[in-house]
Amino acid sequence: MQKLFLKICLFMFISQGALIAKDYNASLFGIKSDGVTLNTPSIQKAIDFISEKGGGKLKFYVGRYLTGSIQLKSNVTIELNEGAVLVGTPSIYDYVGAIGMKALIVADGQQNIGVSGKGVIEGQGPAVLEQITKQIQKGYLQETISQASPALIALNNCSGVNIEGFNLQNACGNVIAFAACKQVRLAGLKIKSTSNKESKGLVFSKVDGIKLENLFIETVQSEIKSDGLSTNVSMVNCQYASGKKLIFKN
Repeated sequence: MQKLFLKICLFMFISQGALIAKDYNASLFGIKSDGVTLNTPSIQKAIDFISEKGGGKLKFYVGRYLTGSIQLKSNVTIELNEGAVLVGTPSIYDYVGAIGMKALIVADGQQNIGVSGKGVIEGQGPAVLEQITKQIQKGYLQETISQASPALIALNNCSGVNIEGFNLQNACGNVIAFAACKQVRLAGLKIKSTSNKESKGLVFSKVDGIKLENLFIETVQSEIKSDGLSTNVSMVNCQYASGKKLIFKN
């Protein structure tokens, strides 16, 4: 009887352990930090694998990780440690969209997702904008510059979102955009994006449950833009570049 009890306890321990989210080093998936290799397929493969295994963190360490659009999946967090820079590729053809907006990181209908750490997301806004302009002039792109310009993060119909701790800079389009999401938390972010006169900081559309904490935002257009239909908003210690308090105007 005692042996049976011990076996049951061991089984429960192993089963619970399997449900605990794990950490995965980006290099294990062949993701390169040289700033030259386009890592889009490798990063996506890592995200898909982690989500299928029940979730966890994809951890990036010191280096520059060049990528096009990646799709975040349920129960996965991208962790950018200090010295890690996720760099958007200049080629507009390497971006896909969510909520009608192209972005470096996109998600649609996902739960418990996030981006965290002390690293940087670098959009290379001027370089991307230059490529968009050339493609439009040549007739290869039928979109306007505003329509084609990718955000850094765009999430649609997602819940349990946590974006925390890192810097976001040089977006070509808006920095972060949300539509029809629930329970969104943004904390400890430093946002500086002035390369495109159309760029906005945070864009919200029909979002329920927004927590904004310790944010610094410097953009050309609105630091925070809402369609007036977002609900349950709280803000603590959020500032403009001038040092003035940010206000959420719904």
